[in-house]
Amino acid sequence: MKILVTVPISTFPEACSNLDKFGEVTYLEYPNYSTILEIIEDYDGFIPNARTKIDNRLLSKAKNLKVIVMPSMGIDHIDQKSCKKHEVELHCLADNKSFIKNIHSTSEYTLGLILSLLKKYPWSSSSVTDKGNWLATNYRGFDLQNKTIGIIGYGNIGSQLDKLLSGFEVNTLKYDPYIEQLDNTYVDLDTLLLNSDIITLHVPLTDETRNMIDKKCFSKMKEVFFINASRGQVINDLDLIQALKKGNVKSAALDVLNGESPEGVDNHILVDYARTNDNLLITPHCGGSSTDGLRQIFNYCSNLLIKRLKNYN
Repeated sequence: MKILVTVPISTFPEACSNLDKFGEVTYLEYPNYSTILEIIEDYDGFIPNARTKIDNRLLSKAKNLKVIVMPSMGIDHIDQKSCKKHEVELHCLADNKSFIKNIHSTSEYTLGLILSLLKKYPWSSSSVTDKGNWLATNYRGFDLQNKTIGIIGYGNIGSQLDKLLSGFEVNTLKYDPYIEQLDNTYVDLDTLLLNSDIITLHVPLTDETRNMIDKKCFSKMKEVFFINASRGQVINDLDLIQALKKGNVKSAALDVLNGESPEGVDNHILVDYARTNDNLLITPHCGGSSTDGLRQIFNYCSNLLIKRLKNYN
């Protein structure tokens, strides 16, 4: 069996050892689409990264491909209909709810982003290291205690974040139309937007959620701290900038961008705004990339790929 792996798995020896013992493995960290297109027909199994689109064109070339195991929750970059058409098994972390309950990377990262906005860590630090300033009064922040946090999307990550926040004496509101409404903290979207001090997004990218946070939503916010650790396409970039300028959003932290690319985001409109304004923090989609979390994920994915490919021996 021949296996293609395009995620940064080389520093996780257990996962690599499992794969190497099973078959002939090619490790290519973040190759571009054209490179994968040229070689994909040789492979039976594939552990792809989330940056490369897997579409009908690529799957049509993958004559031998039997199994794809995606080491993330989201599969919005994969044409699921084409996978069925070409009889390629598609698996992702979201399929195994008991496993993902033990992965806390993104929820912990989100908590860090919340605290970074409230306490102004990035900007106070750069004022010291870049300018040699020592002016604490310029970076007076806010306490998390007694704030109301609105969590949009109350799946695995959203619910984990809620548990982490419980130690800070905060109030939480949750919006998720696909889960059971257990008490009065589960509210509609408008109620959450109007009553939250902090709003954080944890939804998958679907036709329903694409561009869901737009001018209309931002206009209902009142000087909120806003975090997006889901997918960049969930928010309207221009509308966010206007909300930051008007003050509806006091400051924002984004771990994802619409059009994010391993080749860089130098010309992105939000990156350009962040360069000259101290109310937008952007990190390069690393919320789910802790060493501990990736070790668990890559071990799980390598074992799952092997298990599924054995059915084709």
